[in-house]
Amino acid sequence: MHVDIEGATRIARLATEFDWTWAVDDLEPFCAQAGWELVELMQGGASIRTNFHVNRPEAQMFGRQPRMKWISIDVTDVADGATPMTVVRPLRDEAFTNLDVALTSLLGTATSAEPGPKAALRWDLPKVVITLNRGVRAIDLRLKSPGYQAWVDEPEPEDED
Repeated sequence: MHVDIEGATRIARLATEFDWTWAVDDLEPFCAQAGWELVELMQGGASIRTNFHVNRPEAQMFGRQPRMKWISIDVTDVADGATPMTVVRPLRDEAFTNLDVALTSLLGTATSAEPGPKAALRWDLPKVVITLNRGVRAIDLRLKSPGYQAWVDEPEPEDED
């Protein structure tokens, strides 16, 4: 499993410096600065071709006109479904650890960390919330709107019975 640490840190740095409004109009200039190709803009998001050195150099934007919620970027190879998890797991875990070290060096200590098989690290920054997510067969980096993240973080109202 190949991991593109250089690409992940480059994009994290770019995301922290980008002048986000989190309107869909931000996507094209961000992709241009990143050296990415906006493949298709759809009603519920967009498909993007990245320049990451992984077997699926892809990203997806999720949101609805006129707002973006997040951009999800594959930063490791996506393991083939036929490859046993006994092979995938140690490679994925090592890649996650290496990405954690590189991103912590760039962004500082994570704001929050969720342990477990689907571990996640999160950095709450002024213009962007960055998360590193360990999936079953790959790792992705997400760039999230701080407003969307605040909405997700709101506690559910308790039932008043």
